[in-house]
Amino acid sequence: MKHMQAVLFDLDGTLIDSEHFYYSNWKPILQKNFGLKIDFEDWLTFFAGHTLVRNVHFLREKWGIETTDEFMWKETRAAYARADMRTIGLMPHAKEILEDLQQAGKRIALVTSSYQTTVDTVLGHHGLLGFFEFFITRERVEQPKPDPEPYALAIKSMALPADEIVAIEDTSTGLKAAQGAGLSCIAVSRQQVERERLSAAECMVDNLAAVREILL
Repeated sequence: MKHMQAVLFDLDGTLIDSEHFYYSNWKPILQKNFGLKIDFEDWLTFFAGHTLVRNVHFLREKWGIETTDEFMWKETRAAYARADMRTIGLMPHAKEILEDLQQAGKRIALVTSSYQTTVDTVLGHHGLLGFFEFFITRERVEQPKPDPEPYALAIKSMALPADEIVAIEDTSTGLKAAQGAGLSCIAVSRQQVERERLSAAECMVDNLAAVREILL
């Protein structure tokens, strides 16, 4: 894949180590309000990589929990604010791969189901915003991942053929979105539960250093 001219990164779990942050904030909300206890494996299996709207629907379908998008949005945003998203660290080798891709002349953009405020807060704190040509965030699309719309918009913004662009994803949700838009996808995950769901990816690796070896 060294011929690829552009790289589209997912954010959560790919560039930033955010899944435990989200889990630690959802866990007490679910337990306090609905008596539902989940562990981190449950989070990775049932919730990680999905939007709030999908997760609210899933709570209703799997456990019969009646809540609303508005309630969970208010509760989770308040929890995130108290916890301070600037405490979210980078995934190993995240800054290094961005530096190396930029130095090699590759174009870089971000395609995420998170909102621009999250991107600005976390990547801004780590000084990484300047590496990206543009950001496709939740508020820019009608249908988020796993729908291909976010990646289709990114391809249009790049004005490159799809076979010259590669997506980097850590969940089956993102993989489905990228491939649905006609992109090749490198899956990067250390979580066994996710790796089993990422078998359709063109490449699968454990970390971003291995992604660098594929692209450069």
